[in-house]
Amino acid sequence: MKPAGAAAERCPYCGHRGPVVQVHGHGQCARCHTNIGPCCGGADAASEAATSTDIDTGPEPHLFAELFAHLGGAAATVTTDSLLFALTQRLGTDLDDARVVLEAAERVGVVQPAGDGCHRLRTRTPAD
Repeated sequence: MKPAGAAAERCPYCGHRGPVVQVHGHGQCARCHTNIGPCCGGADAASEAATSTDIDTGPEPHLFAELFAHLGGAAATVTTDSLLFALTQRLGTDLDDARVVLEAAERVGVVQPAGDGCHRLRTRTPAD
């Protein structure tokens, strides 16, 4: 970094004199967005993900129970389309991401298919 009051750098590509903007661990020209600083100055995917504030990746253990409560109750059998729509609304995501979440919930046993195009919450046994 340059000390305060130092002259701004000149971009070797477009000639713009101005500050270098840090984006994802490397410096870019503020005008043409070409990488002019060292790329990924020590950053890695794990540290980038840890600093992201765009999405909440924390688990919601009662997500499907709450969705089913709004869709007819814990014992209800709902269409897959209505469950996917509820997921997109609740998570603020698109249909593809909602499908991924539903598939994951099936794999871990939170929901189960109930015929063609329907789902229900997994029936818990006393051993659960």
